[in-house]
Amino acid sequence: MWDYFEDFECSGKTGRFKGENIKLIIDRNNLDKAIYVGDTQGDLNAANFALIPFVYASYGFGVIDRDAISINGFSEIEIVVKQERII
Repeated sequence: MWDYFEDFECSGKTGRFKGENIKLIIDRNNLDKAIYVGDTQGDLNAANFALIPFVYASYGFGVIDRDAISINGFSEIEIVVKQERII
């Protein structure tokens, strides 16, 4: 998977929670557009904290407490982003 990612962060390194780490990555890479794809309530909360759109990976292991844009597989990300105009 290293070919698909330019940067990442984890709480074990920073001591910060997921939403703060997302903000670190956005700031460090000067991103003006980002989305978070996740499958848990914690992922949704982190995206909300970072003020970025959330896409629910319904094929994952978790659940969320509200409706969200959803994908059934990784290959749907580009389609959903274009259709929903989320970035």
